[in-house]
Amino acid sequence: MQTTYFWCIALTVSCITFVLSDVNIRNAESSALCYDKVDSPYILFSTKTGYRVNQNKDDEEVKVKGCVAKQLWLMSRHGTRNTGTKDMIKMKEKLPVIFKDIKLNHKEGRGSLCEDDINNLEDWEFIANVTEDKFLVREGFLELKGLGRRFQRRFPTLLSKPFVNESYEFQFTDSERTDVSAQAFAKGMFGKKDSSNVYMKKSGKPDNLLRFYRTCDKWLKEVDENPNATIEKKLFEETPEFLSMIKSVSDRLGFTSLRTIGDIDLMYSMCSFDKAWRPKDLSPWCAVFSENDLQILEYREDLEYFYEDGYGYSINYEQACTPLKHIIENFRQTVQESEVSRPKGFFYFTHSGTILKVLARMGLFKDTVRPTHLNRLDIRKRAWRTSLIDSFASNVAFVLFKCSDDYRVTAYFQERPVRLPGCSHELCHFREFVNQYGSLAEKCNIEDICRV
Repeated sequence: MQTTYFWCIALTVSCITFVLSDVNIRNAESSALCYDKVDSPYILFSTKTGYRVNQNKDDEEVKVKGCVAKQLWLMSRHGTRNTGTKDMIKMKEKLPVIFKDIKLNHKEGRGSLCEDDINNLEDWEFIANVTEDKFLVREGFLELKGLGRRFQRRFPTLLSKPFVNESYEFQFTDSERTDVSAQAFAKGMFGKKDSSNVYMKKSGKPDNLLRFYRTCDKWLKEVDENPNATIEKKLFEETPEFLSMIKSVSDRLGFTSLRTIGDIDLMYSMCSFDKAWRPKDLSPWCAVFSENDLQILEYREDLEYFYEDGYGYSINYEQACTPLKHIIENFRQTVQESEVSRPKGFFYFTHSGTILKVLARMGLFKDTVRPTHLNRLDIRKRAWRTSLIDSFASNVAFVLFKCSDDYRVTAYFQERPVRLPGCSHELCHFREFVNQYGSLAEKCNIEDICRV
């Protein structure tokens, strides 16, 4: 632009006016593209999506004519957390170095970030405590507290106050983030006073209910340690659309050579965690990406989780029969022993890998076409979308109702009723539920399933 400007000075004043007008037009266009000015920015970041995106704010009491809720079984992923210590150190140390180069590029007239976005990046600070490795953050506590409160309001007769320990079972995995998530949920459900008396059980090892895959030899060999399980993700990283995303980001930041995937991942990770930690605030590092860039990165994550935790390999969901067995055994016992006092609720707090495998075992969110490195645009409306089914605090619940004609079951995902495979309605006859899943529960022998 400067070359053109001085060349025009040598010609006419009118040419100078034209060039200045062109500069103003380009500045106006640049301002229009400011991430700082986007009213509804893209906020779907695969498994690092905050739960506010998926929560159901409608907490009106669930009333089913002729039915009474008798038992509730819920499994939730922990709330929003820190990333790992190693990643936090990288973010804290390397991102300011990357920004110095971005700022220099901007001063030299390269890149398309607007002044506001540059200023936001300059003001950005890494505020997390790097020693708190994957700890639950305040937003995660609020997510689970809200979840507990809304379920209590939907089922006030079943989840009645004051709290009685014998009526409920709480269990979490051996991790800080699930422990504190369970406490937050109980506080939301029973209030500060009663929640302090809740007995919280920490899972032992092996944890066949909440982290079964950690000790499943077959899964470890066929999936976790198998390079082929990530082949679609790796092939996607070599496609023209993925490489164009890297060029798009590099150009936007004013670099004359392509940034590495490592740099892209670091900026993307900061963008997503920033937004999850503080959902009401702007995430400066998200300005680095266009909406299409973010969708491409989101799809790459979907490929990874489909093959490592979902329908990509049968062992992923075959090993997830233990939670299903637990549901059916407890519901069946409640049905058969209707006059005996039984627990009103079972509440379990776990991780992404468990939630996805359980969803697949239930037959939920299964597309007719498998995702591959070549068909992203063909399956934009895919059901297997981790931003929507595996955000922080994602949850699945089952409620057993005693109705005038039969016992029935309703499944809730992200606090909304869903119709299960094999069920004619969302309010599923208990016999339909057992017909669909009973044999899977009866054949559930984790040692046999996981034997290599």
